[in-house]
Amino acid sequence: MTDHLKLVVSNTACPDRGMSSAPASRSNILDRYRMRVISADLWSAYLRSHFRNPEAVAAYFEVRGSTAWNWWGGVSRPTADKVMIALLEDAGFVAWLTSAVAADADNRRAA
Repeated sequence: MTDHLKLVVSNTACPDRGMSSAPASRSNILDRYRMRVISADLWSAYLRSHFRNPEAVAAYFEVRGSTAWNWWGGVSRPTADKVMIALLEDAGFVAWLTSAVAADADNRRAA
């Protein structure tokens, strides 16, 4: 046996992923463009509800103060690695995000 990893690629369907019904349209599941539009505001809302101030955000996510202030103000959105930190280190992040996205969808339907 060798000490190397072996990659096996198959283009056939996975046997354990059988579909019991037709897949739903992506547009009915999640509006991806909307996610892009509201991501900075969602991130800002998350930070404001979980951190004292932008300085605490900068220290926690190991970013520059200007980046933390931009996030805090909803000016920019984070990179994937920062979202993964929140996802992996904050047990409530997924529930918070799910709730925030659902509230946004409800508000858009009501408008």
